[in-house]
Amino acid sequence: PTPFGTAIEVSRILTEVRVVDVDGSPVLGLGPDDFKVKIAGEWVEVESVLWIPSTAEAAAESAARTTGGTIEDRPPRQPEGRLIVILFQVDYAPRHWRTVGLVRMAPRASEFVAGLGPGDKVALFVYSSHLQLRADFTDDLEAIAQMVKTSEVLHGKMKSPDRADPSIGEYFDIEEGKDAASMARALELIGEALQSIPGTKSLVLFGYALGRMSAGHRITIDDGYPRAMEALSAARTSFFALDITDADYNSLEIGLRAVAEDTGGLYVKTHLFPESAMTRLVRVISSYYELSIVPPPQLKQPYLVDVKVKRRGARVYVRQNHPNGRK
Repeated sequence: PTPFGTAIEVSRILTEVRVVDVDGSPVLGLGPDDFKVKIAGEWVEVESVLWIPSTAEAAAESAARTTGGTIEDRPPRQPEGRLIVILFQVDYAPRHWRTVGLVRMAPRASEFVAGLGPGDKVALFVYSSHLQLRADFTDDLEAIAQMVKTSEVLHGKMKSPDRADPSIGEYFDIEEGKDAASMARALELIGEALQSIPGTKSLVLFGYALGRMSAGHRITIDDGYPRAMEALSAARTSFFALDITDADYNSLEIGLRAVAEDTGGLYVKTHLFPESAMTRLVRVISSYYELSIVPPPQLKQPYLVDVKVKRRGARVYVRQNHPNGRK
């Protein structure tokens, strides 16, 4: 006889959330009850929360932490080796306010790479009139630190260091990169190349613009933006924009802010306090929470995620538009 039964499909949304203080320091010790989440405008249940450190310092800070009024004595979690893509945006028709910013921030990018942990791997792209992969993912941080100095960013004479698995170059289309006519297209290509690599990633831009000025001083972003966001979301990649423009206001920063917000990353200016900007970046990418969320029934994509925490002054960064986020 044909057996009789019932099939029940249980779905969850897994997403990364960064929770930091005003100075960028991670907020530790949060549990499911500390998060309030809306998806597509509906309140949903946070089933579980896992805090994942990305640096040895972050792991050590959590060795004993307070959760719900009790101290958890646990061995510190081992830091998760990070995959970090560095992208430099170079103005092929150099303008003073961008050139000055590049000269200011390239040495700090070098210091940033040199200060990464032994489990971290870095890849390097440069975008001017097209997108160029300068170095595949590698753990030779010393070599990358040299490649992101000003003269090397501009001229690219150094030989790429040996790659270390995983490889982004294996999935990056060089010819498509040569035809990339906008930053949105460049981000889309990077996101597509990262999709086949498991785990979370960070894309750190030292640049100045996404979009273009049109008639009437309007800022427009081409129709490649949604495709870029879809690619970065599917690749579980957050975007961190360090605006190198040497000015208090940059008309084209609107696009950079939008990408950072949509991918759960950070936008920060660098012209007044570059050291503070780099310190904030280091702190924000040092850890994250992975939330398992019970979605509302019949959820359609794309959808918006609104996350709040019960901590005064805390800032929350969460990725939006999760085309492949359901399991």
